[in-house]
Amino acid sequence: MLSPYLLQESDSYSYEFITDNRVTYHIYFLDYAYMFADYAYITCPIYTFNIDAIDGDPTTTAEDARIKLTVLEVFKLFFSRVANVAIYVCDSLDERHLARKRKFDAWFKGFNDDTILKEDGVATVEGVAIYNALLVHKQNKELAAIVAAFNDLNSNVGDK
Repeated sequence: MLSPYLLQESDSYSYEFITDNRVTYHIYFLDYAYMFADYAYITCPIYTFNIDAIDGDPTTTAEDARIKLTVLEVFKLFFSRVANVAIYVCDSLDERHLARKRKFDAWFKGFNDDTILKEDGVATVEGVAIYNALLVHKQNKELAAIVAAFNDLNSNVGDK
């Protein structure tokens, strides 16, 4: 049975790991509360989720199921705090945003133990669809307000 790669914690909500193919990944969560500044009634911590290859070229290696397991492990650590909220934005600069969305959707499906709500969103900026998703623990006391604010932000992104 496969296991996640060994995570090295860089700092709070920031991890690195090295794959068998010698690709080093950095997984981290950045404070995203500023995007919700107009929703002062939301008090829980809101972060963006990011994963970057920082050494090696992942495009030259075969699919690696242990990467998914490692990402899922990071999400388990992150959501061990019920108040945490994560937003994932699919980078569209290289036109691979739909592939990122499909991969993230598959990862979530593998992670989902029915304790986390995933709300998909699309923000249109200058005619470009930016796919994103909100992940929030179903036991979060601010669940309804967070989902409403997320949907409002996606609908009104051009207004900001």
